[in-house]
Amino acid sequence: MKVQKRTGQIVDFDLEKIENAIKKAFNSKQVEYDPAIVESVDKLISLTYTNVPVSVETIQDYVERALMQFGYYDIAKTFILYREQRKSTRFVKERIDYMNQYSQSTDNAASSSETDGNANVTMKNVANLEGEVYKTTNRIIQRQRMKDELNILFPEVAKQYETDLDNHIIYTHDEASTPVLKQYCMAVSLYPLLTEGVGNIDGVTPSEPNDLQSFSGQITNLIFLLSSQCKGAVAVGEYFIALNYYVVKEFGDKWYEKLDCEASSPHCLIKRTVRDNILKAFKQFVWGVNQPAGNRSYQSPFTNISYYDHTYFTSLFGEFCYPDGSKPEWIAIDTLQRMFMKWFNQIRLKQVLTFPVETFAMVHNGDDIIDQNYKQFCAEMYAEGHSFFTYISDSADSLASCCRLRNELAENTFSPTSGLTGVMTGSCNVITLNINRIVQDWALTHTLNGAPLTKGKQLENIGNPLRVTTIENDLKNYLVGILKRVYKYHIAFKTMLYDLEDKGMFAASNGGYIHISKLYSTIGINGLNEAARFLGMKVSNNPEYIEFLQLILGTIKEQNKLHSIHDRKRPFLFNSEVVPAEGLGGKNYKWDKEDGYVVPEDENLYNSYFYNAHDNTSVLDKFVLHGHQTYQYTDGGSAAHINLEDHLSKEQYLKLIDFAIANGTNYFTFNIPNSKCEDCGKIIKRPIDTCPCCGSHNITQYTRVIGYLRPTKAFGSDRQQEARNRIYSDGKSQV
Repeated sequence: MKVQKRTGQIVDFDLEKIENAIKKAFNSKQVEYDPAIVESVDKLISLTYTNVPVSVETIQDYVERALMQFGYYDIAKTFILYREQRKSTRFVKERIDYMNQYSQSTDNAASSSETDGNANVTMKNVANLEGEVYKTTNRIIQRQRMKDELNILFPEVAKQYETDLDNHIIYTHDEASTPVLKQYCMAVSLYPLLTEGVGNIDGVTPSEPNDLQSFSGQITNLIFLLSSQCKGAVAVGEYFIALNYYVVKEFGDKWYEKLDCEASSPHCLIKRTVRDNILKAFKQFVWGVNQPAGNRSYQSPFTNISYYDHTYFTSLFGEFCYPDGSKPEWIAIDTLQRMFMKWFNQIRLKQVLTFPVETFAMVHNGDDIIDQNYKQFCAEMYAEGHSFFTYISDSADSLASCCRLRNELAENTFSPTSGLTGVMTGSCNVITLNINRIVQDWALTHTLNGAPLTKGKQLENIGNPLRVTTIENDLKNYLVGILKRVYKYHIAFKTMLYDLEDKGMFAASNGGYIHISKLYSTIGINGLNEAARFLGMKVSNNPEYIEFLQLILGTIKEQNKLHSIHDRKRPFLFNSEVVPAEGLGGKNYKWDKEDGYVVPEDENLYNSYFYNAHDNTSVLDKFVLHGHQTYQYTDGGSAAHINLEDHLSKEQYLKLIDFAIANGTNYFTFNIPNSKCEDCGKIIKRPIDTCPCCGSHNITQYTRVIGYLRPTKAFGSDRQQEARNRIYSDGKSQV
């Protein structure tokens, strides 16, 4: 018989050690030792654990039960207290060892993180170490709260929740980041900032902003305050609308006609024009949101902004009124958006800044972008080397604020009195399905040519197994069975958020920036490509693979609609996204490989696109794969990341925008690595090995880890390996 120690080591079963521990418990109470206790424990273990190791904790559980069964309650209490003391001692030692290891290791912050590490940490220090130390405890607390709530609402799945997590069927994002309940991410209304200022949530600021400088300060503070209330991103889609209100207050109507007029007094040593003052506001905002936040383990607050074309602006803000009753002019918003984009692109030649992540939103009529000026501007900015996301839609009622904040609005919710503009949305929780493991578990319940399948063996030379309708329906039913549990998990989590909101615990809700009712519960998706490859499919632009994507994505979208609860007070709405999986992609790969599942040998993590990042998939095929035939089934995420070795011309980008419209590719970005010489500081917006200024080879590459621009040396080790294997296409010859 074998014993599994807490370290995972397997050793021989030693009854004498158990007996000595029991004797110590008896001696502590000065009671004569009773050998019947150890005999009972030995008998129970021998009967139960004949072929598998027994854990140390299980042995101690048996000792507790035996002591109470034989009436030694005081000794059992002593034994239990001793176990808890030892457990506490082990925990403290283990945490101290981890802190020492973290500080002494040469690994970066992302690789040194025990769980949920990401590249949004520039350097290791005591602030991010502090956030890491209690992640294991945070996870225990979060899971217990979920199990407690599930026992009240859905007791039939309370135990299954932890089983699904432990078996890596599902993954709850940022479960370990905090012991308290928080929403995941949010796109907020800025109207409360205009009317009350951040004082309504920080309790310090005395009034709303009254000029351009105070607005820039308060919106930066607001993002830090809101980011402390959630686990993920904060999107401020009305940034330019709000900014214009204070530009007008300071420089009057039609300020855009006097950009080069001096706006400083004769007593000022530094003379500034209207343009200079606006650029100063940009700087205050951008440098502010790129500062590390102490309450986020020294990460910068993940900040998103949106640019709107004229069609979007008219639809969303046509009836919008500022607090003083005035309305925003399109020419003013257009000027601010163009100024910011041009300026931000140039600033990134001085410092490769990560935030804000930008989304350029345009509306098309089925044939072309309606606002041709903005189509030209979009292509122009890409050609000039700027890095941003583009979202195109045939309706201005569809918004994308960031990776998981896309919503199809049933009705436009803007109001001249409340200031709501339809940009309030978000995700309260993200639970991701490991599709590769789910598909393989499903396959193991079937036979192939009359023989049972072998775990860990790839399906080969069988054609498309999903072409058989009965099998296709069977996989769908298997997936639906898992989804039904996940919806209950989501409802339990959001119910707890509603309860906290009712108690006034969310400052963002108290201030009117976002409400829990506006948030979706997100079904994340990871391991799609790997599941298709297990089934013998080729991940490429082919009907077989696309049918598989449609089956999985379509089933999830269908079930999301069926299980959404449209209650006026407490709605429970579900959406889905192919998650970025910056850390999860590597975890799922590692867990599945360790547990004997089939994983691709040419990868080290699960993809987050509908193509393989290490394959030389053509630029046009990437657009097709992320087009209408797949994108119609998702509500967020799954942006086509078009990795290019160099920038294209404006004309080529215009062709790709047209191609995106034709294929229904709503959400995309072009990712060309940036290079920074660490010796002279020169930044080049393409990959280089040698600095053209000083000849140095000490070059840092910046690329999108998955969604946001970061130095590759800040990536986790698995993402660094993946980045080295990425194929950057020769777009100039393909478009």
